[in-house]
Order: sequence, then C-alpha cells, then structure tokens
Amino acid sequence: MKRLEFGALVALLRNELGWTQSQLAEYAEIEIATLSNLERGAKKFFEPDLLFRLANALQLTSLERREFFLASCGLDQKQIVRQPSTITPTNVFDSKNLLNKLTNLVSQLYAPAILGDVFGDILAVNNILLEVLNIDPSLAKMLAQNGARINYLQIVFDAQGVFSGNGIEFDISLLRAFREGSLRYRTKQRYTEVLQGLRNIKEYPSFDRYWRRVSTIEDDKESMLDPINIKHKTYGNLQFTISSSVTLTPHGEIFLSHYFPMDLHTAESVIEIAKKVGTEVIPLSPWPQKD
Repeated sequence: MKRLEFGALVALLRNELGWTQSQLAEYAEIEIATLSNLERGAKKFFEPDLLFRLANALQLTSLERREFFLASCGLDQKQIVRQPSTITPTNVFDSKNLLNKLTNLVSQLYAPAILGDVFGDILAVNNILLEVLNIDPSLAKMLAQNGARINYLQIVFDAQGVFSGNGIEFDISLLRAFREGSLRYRTKQRYTEVLQGLRNIKEYPSFDRYWRRVSTIEDDKESMLDPINIKHKTYGNLQFTISSSVTLTPHGEIFLSHYFPMDLHTAESVIEIAKKVGTEVIPLSPWPQKD
C-alpha cells in the first residue's frame, strides 16, 4: 500500500466514525497539519507513536490494528508474499494453480466448506454447504456462468435468508471478521461496490446499523470460532461453528471456511448430506479482482 493509499485509508476510517480531521487529530493528540499531510499522501515517514495514537483513536480491534500497521509499511500485497528467485523458486504468483489447489482441497472435505476473498466474495463452495443452506446447486452454477460476483454478506444480511434467525451476535461477529480481513483493501473499487450494495436499506435493512455498531464494541473476540444455527427443511435445526484458514496470495488473502458440527444430530446430518449430494465444488466469483 503506497503512502497515498494509506492516507486514503485513514480518511476512510475517520469518515466511517463521522469525524472531521480536527476531531481525529484531537482524539489522537496529534497536530492537525500532520494528519492532513498523512491523508494527502504528503507525509512519507510514519513515526511508531503516530501510528499507535491513530490506531487507538480510530477504535481498531487487535486484528484491525495488525492490518493497519502492516498497511503503513508502504509495501503492497505483491511485495509482502515470498518473491521468486534462483535460490528460492516459488509458485505463489501462479494464481490459477493456487486457486485450483484450494478448490481441490475443498472437494476432499466431508464438511460444508467455502472459499472467499478479502471482499467477502465467494470464490467456490461445495455441494454439502449448498444443501445445508437449502440452495439449489443449479442456481449457483447459473450465477457462475453469468460471471456474477456472489458476496456472503449479501446472503447473511438478506432479511429472508437462511441466516436470518441467528441473531445480532452472529451478524456482528461476521461483520467484525469482514472488517478485519478487508481493512488493507478498503480503498479498492470492489470494496466500495460491496458497501454501496449492502447499504440498500430495502434489501439489507439491518446492515448499516450493525456496521456502525461493530466499531463501538469494546471487547476483542475471544475465539475465531463463530457458532451459527441453521434451520434445514429436511434435517431441522443444525448447529455449527465456523473456522477459517488463511492463504496468502499476491492478490490478498483467501479464506477457506469450514463448518464443524456442534452436536451429534448435526454431525449425522452432514454425513447423510455428503452421501446424498457428494463433495463437488462449484466455482463462483472470478478471482483475482482487477482494480
């Protein structure tokens, strides 16, 4: 992330809190001229204490702080991953091969699983998860053929969707994970598109309210496991916890999220579903993003 992009990120985080430059400078106890130069990309060196004060004032969680400090170093994602050389060859820049490997891994899992990117777009999903969510695989394949980007936040915040009964805690937990994972990419066009779509009050009436609420939560997450409850038309009440593993790429992280059953009924139901629909994986949103 270049200095101008980092400055734009600070301005974006400030605007999300509804603050002026003067207010942020006051809360961070820094000179307003320093903040103005930073946001314009004119400031080239960031003192550690300045970054520390800004992270405190912007109310960032621990994981958001880590991403914020990483963004301030001036390196973009392509520079962060291991670089190829004659001594250490690497295939990390082979995006197609990388995505194929992850997709193949998902196809071997006997559990609901999904691949997503830093913008919350679903890159691939297995048949087990589609069945758990009562989604017709033919619909997913049709959307994939049309080149549509499917975002998991749109599914979560659909008032009539499968996650509508999980309560405020679940919605806020997913929003927090999204905010943390996307922080270094908030100046990208795709991030803007996702947020604009979700702020359609008619389609996603609760999103904006929860989005603002996340930044005011004082406590960090104690665990990266998010429990969810899904009401299935055939198998009834299914209870899972979601865990994600992260793969670093030159185009941002890819998250492999898998659903672990939390009770015997759910475990037995997942086995039945896997036998019924198989473990085929359906590619969805195109990747990597072009910005």
